[in-house]
Amino acid sequence: MGRFSVETSEQYAGQAMQQPGMPGMQQPMVPTDWPTEFPKPVVGLDRDGTIIRDMGNYITSPSQVDPLPGALEAVRMIRLKGHKLMILTNQAGVSKGIQTQEQVDIVHNHLMQIFGQAGIFTIDGLLYSTTNLKEDIYAKPNIGMFNRAVEMNPSINWKQGWYVGDKISDLKAAEKAGSIPVLVRTGHGQETEEKLNTFANRDLKKKTLIFDNLLDFANTL
Repeated sequence: MGRFSVETSEQYAGQAMQQPGMPGMQQPMVPTDWPTEFPKPVVGLDRDGTIIRDMGNYITSPSQVDPLPGALEAVRMIRLKGHKLMILTNQAGVSKGIQTQEQVDIVHNHLMQIFGQAGIFTIDGLLYSTTNLKEDIYAKPNIGMFNRAVEMNPSINWKQGWYVGDKISDLKAAEKAGSIPVLVRTGHGQETEEKLNTFANRDLKKKTLIFDNLLDFANTL
């Protein structure tokens, strides 16, 4: 499993679980009027297809990071409404040799810079798995990342929160963690909605909320 831990968008460090932290980058100071407490239930977010465009392959360069329309506004809104926020993403290109953990961390550093520029000054964390193997406890739909998030922040209770994504693996992970599964129609969302209509996923569909995009979901909180 790879881990990229984010405390604020002004100062952060990317690191692999097996390695010491890499030097962080400095961003503008957090404004004094930015909230310091987030008492409302956690909102978990997938990355590709939910916050940024799914490029059809694994992202290896900051230049490929393209926020989806309204996504940055949605993340900022979620935080200003007082919700804890964790980003949990599978980056299986690492195990496939398509991307390195260093590249993933650089991409996440850049994403946090984008967040800071959009007025999103803190999130509770960002975790990623380096495989999508069934036996990898950290890879969605397994919930190792969800459990790790609780270890990082014991105030997180997934059974009171939501997890938003565009793939069946996101929805199944949310269900396993006890969260409300939320499907957005961005990324792979439309084809995932079709899969939800199959007999095999009938129970999951009953539990899943569906929105056109992340901003539409954020507006309901």
